[in-house]
Amino acid sequence: MKKLHFLLILVLAAAFTFGFGTSLNTFNDYGYHYTVTVDGREIAIPMHVLDKIRTDIGGTDLPDWALMSPDKDGYEGTRTNELYDYIKTLGLEPKPIIVAVMDSGFEMDHPDLKANIWNNEAEINGVAGVDDDGNGFVDDFHGWNFLGKATNLNLEVTREYARLKKEGVSESDEYYMKVKEEYDKKKKEDNEDYDYVKLLANGSREAVAVLQMNNVTTDPKKLQEISGTLKGKVQEAAQKILGTYMLIGAGPKEIIEYEEMYKTKTEVLYDLTLDPSTIIGDNPNVLDEKNYGDNDPSVKISAHGTHVAGIIGSTKKGIGQAPFVKLMYIRVVPSDGDERDKDIANGIRYAADNGASIINLSAGKYFAGNADYVKEAIQYAESKGVLFVVAAGNEGTDIEKTVNYPVKFYKENEQMKFFDNLVCVGASTWMKQYSKDKDPMNLTRKYDLAAPFSNFSQNVVDVFAPGMEIFSTVPGGTYKRMSGTSMASPETAGVAAILKGYFPNLTAAQIKDILMKSSRKYNGMEVKTNELGRVDFAKLSKTGGVVDAYNAFKMAMEMK
Repeated sequence: MKKLHFLLILVLAAAFTFGFGTSLNTFNDYGYHYTVTVDGREIAIPMHVLDKIRTDIGGTDLPDWALMSPDKDGYEGTRTNELYDYIKTLGLEPKPIIVAVMDSGFEMDHPDLKANIWNNEAEINGVAGVDDDGNGFVDDFHGWNFLGKATNLNLEVTREYARLKKEGVSESDEYYMKVKEEYDKKKKEDNEDYDYVKLLANGSREAVAVLQMNNVTTDPKKLQEISGTLKGKVQEAAQKILGTYMLIGAGPKEIIEYEEMYKTKTEVLYDLTLDPSTIIGDNPNVLDEKNYGDNDPSVKISAHGTHVAGIIGSTKKGIGQAPFVKLMYIRVVPSDGDERDKDIANGIRYAADNGASIINLSAGKYFAGNADYVKEAIQYAESKGVLFVVAAGNEGTDIEKTVNYPVKFYKENEQMKFFDNLVCVGASTWMKQYSKDKDPMNLTRKYDLAAPFSNFSQNVVDVFAPGMEIFSTVPGGTYKRMSGTSMASPETAGVAAILKGYFPNLTAAQIKDILMKSSRKYNGMEVKTNELGRVDFAKLSKTGGVVDAYNAFKMAMEMK
């Protein structure tokens, strides 16, 4: 869910990004390539590589639109700000509820999150080293870290390939060939992308060296102020940095750090010898194992978990959907690589057993080692009345045809079956139809309401929610914009939390039903998609709608 390819920016500044000789050329309908000349040799960098860098480390100047209203503000948000204005007139107060955030690690002491941390009072007031509440986890003060000291893991397809090879499965076996083909393809793509990242990083280093030698700032924002006064090689170096900054929204420091991160990524994701259990310390043969990992979910290497948590429960106005919730932190997703099914299932059960009303999981993959164990955990949460909200994925594909895990449906007697407590969420943008006025930098690549990367399915995806350029909390007590169905899912979980907080008697199935029926519809409106071309937005999900907090609250009031 964190590996996204989108956000094309067609800016004139691209024409001098490296100060060599450059051109922007059509690559295909889904992107472009950017040609740079280095040492007399032309090199074409696909725009999806630049898009990815921008997604991971870039920035933009959009307003905090996700909670806004189409009519009042002109942005296709969830109308949550408008809802809270309405609630004030009613004099209502919400009941405190627990939302479990299953993700990659959290800055729990972030200024806008620390007031909303879930406290396990029995453990906090108990004896150190003792399982005071008898739940099988020792000193789980604020949640649990099922990954222990592990930060990056390999991909599930890597683990599957290693398993098949170890078990001596024939290379002519159909499943073996499918796994090997996917492994080889993804490894090749990431290694090629890494080569482009190295090229960009080397260009940044060269420019930085020239500027530092001449005692000139390397900060892009400061360079913008003085670039007109620079001459010769210093001006060329400044143009390299400024052009890259305009193209991907990141300075040389961030790009050079990103190169190192990508190096780790290419080394770890495809490591056939890596056994996650040797790092985590669990017994891989015992799926329902408890107390492995540790009690500290505050790993801060990845910003993803903190960003997701802020979308649900930040106390900063305009960011958190439900600033009254208590956030239970469950670390089950590596900073890079794929989550393990064992951890996902055990995280769901932990949340359900320890009082969570809603669980958000902003992660997903396309291979699974123990899919049924996760399915059983979702059903267990259903039996405990817990709503499970999950991201649809970011590959721009139909997830009925290309099954995404954790499972959003299963089959019995060839019939599709769905969970009454699971909401699958696609990502939307801030515009009904692309508008240059609303998107002057073409962040959406002229896509419309459906984000260009969002997975879809008229039978599997339940609803869409804001998921592009979402402003939220990140480690360091700061904020950042991130994009993905990873962001759309917590927007939905946050609206669900509003419903549960103000109407505590609602069941998980009722909340799901309200979210879907109250979603904002766009009858007959066609949108651009990569895989289907132009298509009726209604055909991309079961509801054909975007989550609308105001509508949902009003519907819940009528049911009261």
